[in-house]
Amino acid sequence: MRTIDQQLHFLGGFAKASWRRCFTAKFSTTIIHEIDVWAFDREWAQNLKGKNPNYPMSAHQLAEARAWGKGARFALGLDEPYPSPPYPS
Repeated sequence: MRTIDQQLHFLGGFAKASWRRCFTAKFSTTIIHEIDVWAFDREWAQNLKGKNPNYPMSAHQLAEARAWGKGARFALGLDEPYPSPPYPS
């Protein structure tokens, strides 16, 4: 079950990618990977600003980062695997 944060991140990823539906699949794949890296960096920055930064990031933080990519993949209709890095496999 997704948390409300993960649902909002999913919608954010969907919004970031949905206007790019007219692009080719190859370019869309590039967009998805850029969103994946951006989302991971965003969650990592939030982790470092928190009261108790942790390494590696928690499962909750990784799920939020992945939610951006899930939304983008859904918007573009692509089933791209998550990159490693930034995500552990």
